Amino acid sequence: MRVVTNVHSVDSMGGVELNVFQVSRELTRRGHQVDLLFRQPGSLEAEYRKFCHSVTKVPEVDYWYPMGRRGRPKQLAMVMPATAAAIRCKPDIIYGNRMMSTGWAIPASKVTGAPVICHEHGHSDHLDAKRIGYLGRHVDRFIVVSQFVADLWLASGFDADKLGVVYNGVDPAEYPYGGADERAAARSAVGLTDDQYVVTYFGRLDREKGIDVLLRAWRTLDLGPDEARLLVVGSATVDHDAERYESELRALATDSVLFLSGRRDVVTPLHASDVVVVPSTWQEPFGRTVIEALSTGRPVVASRVGGIPEILTGPLERFLFDPKDEAGLVEQLLAVRGWQDDEPGLAQLCRSRVLDRFTLTQTVDGIESAFRSVA
Repeated sequence: MRVVTNVHSVDSMGGVELNVFQVSRELTRRGHQVDLLFRQPGSLEAEYRKFCHSVTKVPEVDYWYPMGRRGRPKQLAMVMPATAAAIRCKPDIIYGNRMMSTGWAIPASKVTGAPVICHEHGHSDHLDAKRIGYLGRHVDRFIVVSQFVADLWLASGFDADKLGVVYNGVDPAEYPYGGADERAAARSAVGLTDDQYVVTYFGRLDREKGIDVLLRAWRTLDLGPDEARLLVVGSATVDHDAERYESELRALATDSVLFLSGRRDVVTPLHASDVVVVPSTWQEPFGRTVIEALSTGRPVVASRVGGIPEILTGPLERFLFDPKDEAGLVEQLLAVRGWQDDEPGLAQLCRSRVLDRFTLTQTVDGIESAFRSVA
């Protein structure tokens, strides 16, 4: 099939952006022809051009469905180039990422006759019943990334028959298991020693990610740099006061905290880790960093928010803590310390969780199933 899709930024720093890249690449491997529309340049553009049929920069790929009449002409004008580019591709499927992509996808569908699939990575609470009805009439299928997100959309009035859950997934080969040898090599590369207790956060350094909660919990542990290290890996991407928040984080940090800038290679810090923490304070639609860490065989201590409890189930449910609960996080970090000796099978348990349910193959299988349902 010829598939037109979109992403806001062709960069690797966000979970949605990385997911769109990996799904698009896998679709081309399966014989589909992918045409990409994007707004903001980034580090993945050259790689997209290697496998996509076309890669087109447009002024805007998001239509925010303004409530007032005055804002609509300007918004429509911004997405018209994306609509025109999509029409030129003569698609079999219009596969928009995020609900805001429907602003260009639906008009393109009216011209080409191609069905519209909307892959929603979160939830928007500013849509009224009229707009929900409009989307329900003109979008052929909705894909959401967790049951948590599905329940939010259903509560807003969406048709359950048009909505399906397809969990995000990763390629286990790109997030390989890390044993003792990989751990030693990664620690050498990062400048850590074998006997340190290493806890890692990786992702966006934005307020909603709760890194300040983790840093306060780490201060309570009162572990010196020879005994333990906390890695904070990432850069701010969303917050308007990013510099202020990063300054606050550095003020909270003890001498056992090591800040590393955002990077494409997250496997090295993951292999260097004993434990990964996801201390989010907002309702994460899914929690991609959780499955990335689990795939490497690292237990993940995470906030009980959004879609994360759908990942950490069964024997891994014990690693959940209430959001902003610093005392609960301290207890978790103390309890999981030394798990390699106390519970040596835990690494394979973490890895198996991903292999069983959260692989990229399973994700693209679900997306292809949606394609077939409307084609």
